[in-house]
Amino acid sequence: MAEPAPLAEWLERIGTEHPRDVLQGLERVARVARRAGVTPPAPRNVIVAGTNGKGSTCVFLEHLLLASGDSVGTTLSPHLARFNERVRVDGREATDATLVAAFEAVERARGETALSYFEFAILAALHVFRTRRTDTAVLEVGLGGRLDATNVVDADVAIIVSVGLDHQEYLGDTREAIAAEKAGVLRAGRPAVYGEPDVPEAVRSRARALGAPLFAYGRDYDDTVDARGWTVRLAGGRTVHVEASPLVPSRNAATALQAWALMDPEFDAAAVATACRGAVLPGRLERVCAEGRRWMLDTAHNPHAARFLAGHLPARVACAVLGMLEDKDAPGVVGPLLPRVARWIVTDNRLPRGLSADDLRRRLDGVVTPRAISDPDAALDAARSTTGPNDVILVCGSFDLVARARARLNC
Repeated sequence: MAEPAPLAEWLERIGTEHPRDVLQGLERVARVARRAGVTPPAPRNVIVAGTNGKGSTCVFLEHLLLASGDSVGTTLSPHLARFNERVRVDGREATDATLVAAFEAVERARGETALSYFEFAILAALHVFRTRRTDTAVLEVGLGGRLDATNVVDADVAIIVSVGLDHQEYLGDTREAIAAEKAGVLRAGRPAVYGEPDVPEAVRSRARALGAPLFAYGRDYDDTVDARGWTVRLAGGRTVHVEASPLVPSRNAATALQAWALMDPEFDAAAVATACRGAVLPGRLERVCAEGRRWMLDTAHNPHAARFLAGHLPARVACAVLGMLEDKDAPGVVGPLLPRVARWIVTDNRLPRGLSADDLRRRLDGVVTPRAISDPDAALDAARSTTGPNDVILVCGSFDLVARARARLNC
């Protein structure tokens, strides 16, 4: 009997991820999902859409569910270092063997049906969760919502963490157009949670049309963090206080908690404290002490994410190292960070759609005058060599650059 192909061979076979594939419709993916018998992937399912904050919301919800005794399958996208990061069972990455078996099952089910990289990956994840008999699946949308492969699952609760301008070439060039795409994950009569105070009309109108109860941050639930810990006021009047703050952004954690409260109204508050201690997401507001310096790593790559990041930076960042993709708004990312950052270094993004350091510097003309260093490792060296042991170095702008920094810093 032939040996199964290793994971690396499968990843090469299913091709390079291409976001435009999300616009092809869900009929193909849904057909393969039915053949493979992977929908629903679990008795309870949550889908998490949004421009920013999806990953931290998923991870915090995952930890809430685990602390309550559930078995949980979670998808995350994209990955930083290994494809396995995209598929988690009970908080642990799926093994190569598990993923290979899932890819083989999808291959058998698809027949002649063409699938994109992301579609293949999601169907494999659903197969893993179904095979492992998870109690709850937490599915992070890859791009948009309405036509995303995760949307073949009818979620019991839909979360839209945020809506901002990103991927305009695929989702529309206004916030309302993008919101309409993300609102495609809502289902008739099933609750939806929106993670910002300013709810787009497209989300409100979609919820009304479907009779989906909508719970919005700042109106139906909210949170505060102070010296005493973290307090969350949930819809319906319940207040939860724990003497610890989440390790992920607190608003996203509160959004996850509100979604959990809709599924498990009698939840044990002790699980919230456990999630606060355990839920972390690499590359998002990640603080690292290494090489005699204090580093802050964040994958913020659009203006909405940059504004959020700016609110969590220390008063002074000695140096920022920035790398970006060509379809991102570089001035829009740098602008919110300018008041906190003393010096800038721009470097190559080594992905196919990545900007070179020189191109990125030109895009920032009139906004800031950065030093351009093509090699990312050399850029990180320069940031370290021109700062002191008490200084903070920010690395941001792309998953590629943050992944390189994490590997260098042994994260």
